[in-house]
This record gives sequence, structure tokens and C-alpha cells, in this order.
Amino acid sequence: MSSHSKASRREFIRLASLTGAAAISSQAFAAGSKKTQGIPKNLIFLVVDGMGTGTLSLAEVYNRRLNGRSSAWFDLYKKGGYTRCLQDTASADSPVTDSAAAGSAWGCGQRTNNGAINVTPDGMRPTPLFLLAKDAGKATGLVSTCRITHATSASFVANIEERNEEDAIADQYLERELDVYLGGGLRHFKREGSDLLEPFKAKGYALATDRKSLRKSKKANKLLGLFSDSHIPYAIDRQNSEAHKDIPSLESMFESALEILSRNPQGFVLQVEAGRVDHAGHDNDPATIVHEQLEFDRCIPIARKFLEKDPDTLIVLTTDHGTGGCQLNGVGSGYLDTFDALDSLSKVSGSFESLHARYEETGSFDGPAFAKMTGISVSEEQAQQVVELVPQRNGYFNAAVAGVFEQELLEKTGVAFSSYNHTAEHVEFLAMGPGHEAFPPFIYNYQVNGILRDLLKV
Repeated sequence: MSSHSKASRREFIRLASLTGAAAISSQAFAAGSKKTQGIPKNLIFLVVDGMGTGTLSLAEVYNRRLNGRSSAWFDLYKKGGYTRCLQDTASADSPVTDSAAAGSAWGCGQRTNNGAINVTPDGMRPTPLFLLAKDAGKATGLVSTCRITHATSASFVANIEERNEEDAIADQYLERELDVYLGGGLRHFKREGSDLLEPFKAKGYALATDRKSLRKSKKANKLLGLFSDSHIPYAIDRQNSEAHKDIPSLESMFESALEILSRNPQGFVLQVEAGRVDHAGHDNDPATIVHEQLEFDRCIPIARKFLEKDPDTLIVLTTDHGTGGCQLNGVGSGYLDTFDALDSLSKVSGSFESLHARYEETGSFDGPAFAKMTGISVSEEQAQQVVELVPQRNGYFNAAVAGVFEQELLEKTGVAFSSYNHTAEHVEFLAMGPGHEAFPPFIYNYQVNGILRDLLKV
């Protein structure tokens, strides 16, 4: 590393530490922001993990082509009645954040190093937003298509030095007792030598493990719903596989959480995360990322309908960072074949991940299944290339598939990615409902916490 690059990194860290220090007084920032109209009783914080502007745009164009209408997110843009901001997403130690640091900025109002959840670079452990809301008498809940112990969900509740310590995060969930936890991650609650399910039941939680038990649990006062051992399968696979028919959608989990939390007369705070948009971006999987984004998009009308019913509700739509640099590109002469590419994208019937189990069993790539799923023919040489590329992708099968078929996928679907990593792009932040005027046109992620605390009076 050159002396110039070392100096640049030191300067970035110095500036990051200054913004972190500024975040300590983030409520002072909120107090100095625009005068607000109304005080929200409830907060619905809707997060698309890993959504760059290219992913949002792809889903909009795809939806107009295949369904003849705008996405719900773009429908909001057309109707108005909101505040739209551009959000800086950096962490304390990098211009490119991970989900732990990005979520912590929202969760505690300070920037942390990548990997840390609400533990600052100097070792402080600020109280996360949802615990402050709980102390103020509000009901609290988390919903995610990831393991519920994953970084974004945990960032509103937990204090943990390393995000991968998900068993410890589950332990903190038991101790800190939010009212609703819905998502994947059973393996961190029912683990060898330590089964947390019985202690949760002893604290009054109903337990849901599939669609049917989730429906039956809506009258519960507290609910723990764990619908897969790890992350919830991708939406495209749930739609096309009988094996996943009993797993609830993000929309149904959201509706169940709302029904339980809204019974609290003092209000509630709820985070809903479409966590696997990020994973599809890491996978460079074009059809999968569209279906994940559109599943989240179907949550927006649910939130808007609730706002009509209860106008004391502040709704936030945002993302923590971009992932993969997803873009729809022009196809053909004069880009006139781009609509055909979108039609081809709509015919893909599964994710790259759906082939992973077969690879684990046999050590080979199932070319015929991939061809049937995508319409892309597979040679024996390409099938072998996938197997050989897996070690070079740190054992990541999905990325190996994307790497071998990158050009074919671009020609077939028009979608390409810039990397398998997170990006530093500034991202969308939209607020509607009472207090939405408090958010400025440009915002640093750590400033969100102070505004929310000021509006919610916690």
C-alpha cells in the first residue's frame, strides 16, 4: 500500500470518527430540522437490504412490462405526500458499509465499524432504538426474510461486537423481549445443548413454524415465528416449488405483526426487512433479485392501508446500501430487444440457490436443471467450469454459477452486475405520515435515529 493510500484511509477514518461523534448529539440535529406536522404514535420501518437504485428501477420496468402498472414504490412517487431523501450509507471504518454498521447507524445514532452491531469503535454500547421505544410503553416487533438474528433485524435491538454471533443475538432477544419476532433462523434458537424455544414459551410467546400456525397465532400477545432453519427461501423458489408451500410470505408476516402490535394503545415500532434482495445481489442472480424486490413492493400497499386506518403512523421506506450494482442494460440494435429480454427474465423459474443442494450431494453442477430453469443451454465444459470456480469464489456456489454464465445471462435478460459486493452509492430514503417533514433532502444514516427518537418521544 502506498503512503498516499495509507494517508487517504487515515483521513477517511478521521472524518468517520467525527461524524460518529456528531451522532452522539443526533437528537440535537433532529431538534434543528424542519418543523413537523403531527406526532406519530407508530413507526413502520420498511427496509430493502441491499437495494441499489438499479434494482429499484429494474423492478419498476419489469412490473410495467409484465403487469401493466407501476410498482407500489413508484406509485408513491407519482402521488406525493411524502419526503424523499438521498442517504449516505458509510460506516465508521469504510465508505462501503455492511448491514451491521448500516443498521446500527439507524439503531443507535452512531456509526460503528463494519461487523459490529450497536458497539462503537471506542467500545460504547448505546441503547438501541426499539428498547427505548419499549421503555416508553410501545409494542415492538421484527419481521424478516433473513434469519431473524441477522444484522439488520438485530441492529434495532441488540448490542454485539461481531454480527456472526447469532446465537448470542438470539439470547439477547429472549432477554430483551420484543413482542414479535418473525423470520428464519430456527438453528439459532433450537441448537445443540441449548433450546431457547421453551424459555420463549415460558415468557408467554406463541410459537409459529408455518403458514397455518402463523394464521392461528394472530390473537397472541407475543409471537415467535421461525419458518426455516436458515434464511427463508427466495420468493421465486417459494412460488415454483411445492417443498416451500408452507412458508409464509413477507406480506403475510407483516400483516400478522401489524395485527398483534396495533392492539397496544400506546403505539408500536416495527421493522420489516426484505433481507434477501441483498443475497440475490451477492449472487448476481437477475430473476431472483426482481422477485425479492417485488415481494417487498407488495408490502407498501399494506403499510399505506394501515396509515389510512391509523393516521398516527410514520412509515419509512429505505435501504441500508446497494449490493452488486444491478442494472437493466439495453439489448439489441437500438436497444429494441430489451422488452424481449424482460419477457425472458419473467420465464426464469428458480434461483441459482435452488441448485445448490444438488451440488452439495453430487459435487457436480446440474446443467439440465439450470437450462430448464433459465432457458440457457449448458455445455459439459461450462458445467465443469462451475465446479472449478466454486473454490475461487470462496466456496460460494451461486457466485460461481453467475460467473460462468455472466454473458449468457446478460444477453438473455439484459441484467448485469458490477461486482459480488456491496456498493458505496447513496440510496433512497422515503418517509410518509406524521413527522415526515423532519427529514432533510440529504441525510447521513446515523442522523435517522435522532429524528425518529425526537418524533416518537423516546
